Amino acid sequence: QKSAKNANQNTFLTMNRPSEESNTALIFLILINFFVFIFRNDFHRHLNIGRTYRIYDGDISSMILSMFYHIEPGHLFVNMLALHRYGSELFVNTSSKRWKSFFIVVLSYLVCGIAAFIGIELLSTYHEYQWNQRVNNARFARKCNHWICESINDIWGEDISSHFTNAWADWSTTLANMDVKLSMWHFKLIYRIGASGVVYGWMGMRLLTSWVSPHHSRLNTLDYFFLIGTLAHDLSMSPVSLEDLRISVFLEGDGIDHSAHFLGACFGFLWAFILILWERISNFRFGGWSWRGQGRRLGERWENEELLRQREQQRREQSRLLNPRRTNNIRERAML
Repeated sequence: QKSAKNANQNTFLTMNRPSEESNTALIFLILINFFVFIFRNDFHRHLNIGRTYRIYDGDISSMILSMFYHIEPGHLFVNMLALHRYGSELFVNTSSKRWKSFFIVVLSYLVCGIAAFIGIELLSTYHEYQWNQRVNNARFARKCNHWICESINDIWGEDISSHFTNAWADWSTTLANMDVKLSMWHFKLIYRIGASGVVYGWMGMRLLTSWVSPHHSRLNTLDYFFLIGTLAHDLSMSPVSLEDLRISVFLEGDGIDHSAHFLGACFGFLWAFILILWERISNFRFGGWSWRGQGRRLGERWENEELLRQREQQRREQSRLLNPRRTNNIRERAML
């Protein structure tokens, strides 16, 4: 009986070890955020805000520092509470051993944070594209088609008049849209700090896992309403067009990087899809796709294993070979 009891305890510890890994990873990430917040002034050379990420001169190291960097305590506590809430639902309270891995938790943190910053750079590139389209339209409108310009071009052997008209179009467009140009510079030069991109990335992961993952629990109606409503608000506040960028900088700026929030959620959605697809491919069997535990609710596998252990324990207790004393007692009572 003692050996069976020890075996059950070892099995229970082995089953809970992945949950302990993911929980340890969450605590580890939260402690790093608090460490950077508390000691950022003591290690000012390495943890100053000038080393955080901005589009103008950012790199991978500045992105990683920005994911852990907070200035206001309220911003830090709100992000950490949300990180723990969605991290627990994604990586701790799941029936998948892969999602409970320490490595997957830390990797998901880094991937969602870096992807949010990459999305910001893509958005800035789209702003540049819109600006170039506006300049090209101005150049085309100011192109000289007079016969004098054509004669000069023929004499010179090239379209020399376009150099002057293009320069005038560039200057006039910049002066007429100076507020837009300043908004684009501001968008590139501001430092972007905080774990909000990661939090929204995990929110996007939580949405997808609630819909399609057999290893995660389902969100209730209130959670769906909150998540979708939050993402819709951030999308509406994101400066997609140049006019939106101008308004967000000069008129309705609130100091919140809504575009990083929404893009982080989009990339988190994509990252969750990759993890689910990876788990599905790793469980591939000949003749079709197969989910390990497909269609099961969260925790059903553990309940089935626990039921098997209880049946095995009952079988051992009722076995005559393992319990000879009990068999002798039964015989003695029958003789009496």
